[in-house]
Amino acid sequence: MIREDSVTDIHKRWYFTLLNPSSYKTSVVVSLIASIGIIGINHDSYSQLTEFIIHTIVAIGITAGGFFLDLFLLKGTPTNKISKVTHVTAFASSLWLVTILLGLLSNNIFNKNSDIVNYDLAGLFIASGLRYGIFVSVFGSKILRSILISFILPAIFFANILPYSSSINLVDHLKALVMGSIIFTIGIVWSVLADRAGYPNLKSTFRILQAFLSAWTENRQEKMEDIFESRSRVDKIKTRMIKFERQDDKQVFVILPDIHPGPFNPIGGSNLPHKLFSFFENSAIVLHSISDHSLNLPTTLEVNKYLESLKNSSIRNRGDECTYPVRTKSNGFTLTCLDFKTSVILIISKDSGMEDLPYLIREKIEQYSKEQGFSDIMIVDAHNALGRKIPSEEETILTDLALSALKKLKSQRYHSYKIGYANSMNSEFKIIELGGAGIGVINFQINNENHLIGWSDSNNLVNGLRERLLEDLNEEGLNMLEICSSDTHSSSGKRTRQGYYALGNVTSYGDIFRAFKEISHKAISSTTSSTFSFLESYSQIKLMGRDQFDDYARALDKALNITKISLAITIVLYIIMLVIL
Repeated sequence: MIREDSVTDIHKRWYFTLLNPSSYKTSVVVSLIASIGIIGINHDSYSQLTEFIIHTIVAIGITAGGFFLDLFLLKGTPTNKISKVTHVTAFASSLWLVTILLGLLSNNIFNKNSDIVNYDLAGLFIASGLRYGIFVSVFGSKILRSILISFILPAIFFANILPYSSSINLVDHLKALVMGSIIFTIGIVWSVLADRAGYPNLKSTFRILQAFLSAWTENRQEKMEDIFESRSRVDKIKTRMIKFERQDDKQVFVILPDIHPGPFNPIGGSNLPHKLFSFFENSAIVLHSISDHSLNLPTTLEVNKYLESLKNSSIRNRGDECTYPVRTKSNGFTLTCLDFKTSVILIISKDSGMEDLPYLIREKIEQYSKEQGFSDIMIVDAHNALGRKIPSEEETILTDLALSALKKLKSQRYHSYKIGYANSMNSEFKIIELGGAGIGVINFQINNENHLIGWSDSNNLVNGLRERLLEDLNEEGLNMLEICSSDTHSSSGKRTRQGYYALGNVTSYGDIFRAFKEISHKAISSTTSSTFSFLESYSQIKLMGRDQFDDYARALDKALNITKISLAITIVLYIIMLVIL
């Protein structure tokens, strides 16, 4: 539904947010070391050891005090925070130090005798330019304000580099001033062009970046939700549910919303599976439909509207019989089907993993289902391995396999059944990758044979985990048909390549296996007779839509291209500056 690679393009850029150190303490140490290094390189300029020591102590004080000076000067900007200030200082100080070192190296290579003050000045402009770029884009400071603030701390530090007994004649260092000013000007031009990269659909690329960082790193979702909601549209969404009513009066729900969890924590429907789990009194599994990020809920307000609308669901079918499960495999795909008196659950899985399935597959399978005489169908994307979007030839394989599975299912006899259910809510398992709904297992007992489906409130499973769990659980005598994830985005915001933890990224396999094993036994032990009701609910709610992600991806790609060109020009000028000074 979204331009095929828009979300993938955005995901690929996530690694840029990992460039800064994971801890502000690391940045503090780097800043201090770089500052001391700059003074150390200039030690020949000082007449006595005592003066060198004084300059070093003052440099440490300027750097340490500079963190708080920048924090004060940037007061009121959208993402101003001491940790971000220390990261900026670390990068700027390090780049200044490297500039001086490269300048001295060019002296040796080209047999020059340039004054080290030239390279000190060059480093001042380079450090200030970097500070400007971050202040205007990440912090959200206005251009003029960013220019002023970017120079204040470097200028104070530069004054301490010079020997106290000497003065500097700027005319003698005109080349450094001119080249430094040109490089800084390129930074200003870059900031204007990059900020307007998404125009006219997006007025400010930097505004979106700042809102994203506030939400992602500080759990302040208001600005990001405002942006998303302003570009969202009301649409009609269906939710399919099977309610199992057991003899012990405990209901169990299988939920399939045509809404995609996302976009990322803590925005909108990112925590939707847990919200639904809680709404149905912690007795449900929330499955992933064939849907993509265009079906994200933009705000928590829309999530609440959606949950409220589920109270008006209507009954489509009811009964007390089902077929044996039918499992069909081909070309790495596995389809698991159950028929509850013409209401079908069909779960799609792929050994090598796959991204969100295209909507066209859902339409074809729904049509096949009608042709075979089924009244309703819940088509589930198991979302249980990391992979890419399937190519068109695999789409054909999958739809043909679905038709074959439905034909087999049509020939099955109906049987009375019992239902068992358990989850990890009251267990002692601590699995960091899980959302608030934990792990759940539902058991369909048919003629005293148990057929289990496992579920985790996680953003996918690491590759190979599903196969290993199925194999080992079945060796334990537990007939686990499939393991699905909710694709929750509540666990996003991690320092990984994907930006989240898939189940198995952190927790050991042994702990995950023991959790599924224990919960499976609990589900079996709680099995009782049951009837079912197939429910449908329609909701009029705002969805993010396909255009938003296309616009964000285009703006991001254009901004990165502008950045690459600006960096290339800057590097060329940087090298020229080092050579001619």
